Amino acid sequence: MTTPPVDLPTLTTDEEVLARIRMLVGAARAQRLWILFVDGDGRQSPAVVPISGLPTRPDHARLIGITRILGGLRGELPTGRGPGAVIFTWERTGSHAVLPADREWAEELVAVCRDAGMALRGVYLSTPDGVQRLG
Repeated sequence: MTTPPVDLPTLTTDEEVLARIRMLVGAARAQRLWILFVDGDGRQSPAVVPISGLPTRPDHARLIGITRILGGLRGELPTGRGPGAVIFTWERTGSHAVLPADREWAEELVAVCRDAGMALRGVYLSTPDGVQRLG
């Protein structure tokens, strides 16, 4: 688990989320899934969770644990302004082009959020060339 600085500004726009991913995850150096949590006011949680050891293509059965965790945290993020949300970043080495496996990851992560009842702020891709939004 990684801890970002506590004085970060709130995330109110997609551009601010992209900038935050670029700051925290940056250009890919490994293959990992990063999970960031944002409360209903747009404040990022101090916990940033990198998960290593995942396959190149998503395995729905392996993502059930993430679904359960998100379902359990769903009640921790709401504020008077909103429900809170999760942000995913799939980090992998190789081509900057969006590959079919990257799209599969995005689709599976959307399904994870739907199944957990968790709002999703976005799915991003980090490659050695930088970060881009997948969905």
